[in-house]
Amino acid sequence: MKLTFWGVRGSIPSPLLPQVIGDKILHALREAGERKVDLRDPAALTRFAQNLPLSVNSTIGGNTTCITLESEDILIIFDAGSGMRELGRYLMTREFGMGKGHAHIFFTHTHWDHIQGFPFFVPAFVKGNRFDIYHVHPYVPQVLHDQMKYEVFPAQFDHLASDITFHQIGEGEEITLGNLRIGNIQLQHPGKAYSYRVDGLNASIVLATDGEYKRLDHPSLKRYLDFYREADILIFDAQFSVREAIIKEDWGHSSGLIGADIARAAKVNQLVLFHHDPTSTDEEIMVALQQTREYLAHHDREGKVSVEVAREGWEVTFERGDAFGIEERTVNEVVCLALRGYFDARASETFTRYILDLVQTGNVKKIILDMANLQEMTMAGIRALLDARRNVYSMAIINVPDNVYRVLELAGTTDFFAIYASLDDALKSNSMGHVS
Repeated sequence: MKLTFWGVRGSIPSPLLPQVIGDKILHALREAGERKVDLRDPAALTRFAQNLPLSVNSTIGGNTTCITLESEDILIIFDAGSGMRELGRYLMTREFGMGKGHAHIFFTHTHWDHIQGFPFFVPAFVKGNRFDIYHVHPYVPQVLHDQMKYEVFPAQFDHLASDITFHQIGEGEEITLGNLRIGNIQLQHPGKAYSYRVDGLNASIVLATDGEYKRLDHPSLKRYLDFYREADILIFDAQFSVREAIIKEDWGHSSGLIGADIARAAKVNQLVLFHHDPTSTDEEIMVALQQTREYLAHHDREGKVSVEVAREGWEVTFERGDAFGIEERTVNEVVCLALRGYFDARASETFTRYILDLVQTGNVKKIILDMANLQEMTMAGIRALLDARRNVYSMAIINVPDNVYRVLELAGTTDFFAIYASLDDALKSNSMGHVS
């Protein structure tokens, strides 16, 4: 799974002013002079530049909200702020440039800074590309159409040559895309905004932009804490300072310090400050980051929550060598599923859904599970295997690693399954774990 930030500002795009760029250059040159950097040495220059603060050698970015999440062959786009234009340029270098792309777009809400990039999203104009758009607000399709009326934009929505399908989802409804489960919860924001949580094989990610937390007592926060619980990353609306959030009550935004308390209470791994105010400079945003880290250092002495600041172009990759996966093939009318990775509680949910789908929609009666690449098995995995055995007419297990077999022995369940040394042995068997 990979997260990429294409737009991180709130309210309105805020490009760097020429004066600001000039100041960054002057700052870098002064630093180089003070450190006596050899300007004729490219390697020395590169090292020097890389060690400068982000507020000097780069920028947070000025585009409004747009984030992508990629997991295997699934591409999810969250919101369509001005950052979507650059995303579109990038996607055109991939299969979208050939009219063979497919993406899922989720809208948190329809304020300008979350939709203004859609008319400039070139892949939507390419025939053959497919976009599934998900929204809780019922008026999202109409808003996207109206944004492209001829009075305000030269190309109308009907000019889009791609295949666009809208999906109305209910508040609190969970949907599944491949191995990803996506849920939502309402945030306090003018006109309502929705936080999305994505649970995948490698990580759990929460996008909670455009949310205000007026009451900070536990009963008031409980529904949010439950939704954010143990997420690997919580992308949090930090547009205001605490002082500004108090003064600008009902504006629908929060602060990094409030996010720190929520992240700690929800046992989140990493808090990402997001939806930066358009008037905040790079320096001011970095100060807010340091203040949030300092605050957490006082209250999270074990350092369980890390804090980062979202910036354009930032990529976060989640890789687990033990990530669970399923590969399907058919041999002699028998479905063979090759399992890989770590068969834990999260993987058991994926496995159970996969089996039920095969049985209910594919009318599959015989299944062989190849465990050659399974690294570990937990009790949740055994429970899922037992449930699958009851739902399938016949099921066999092959190529069981020694450590996995030992877990089956410890659980006293080896005799519950038809276990064979190889695929050929299983195919030759008449019983194959038939449950009468």
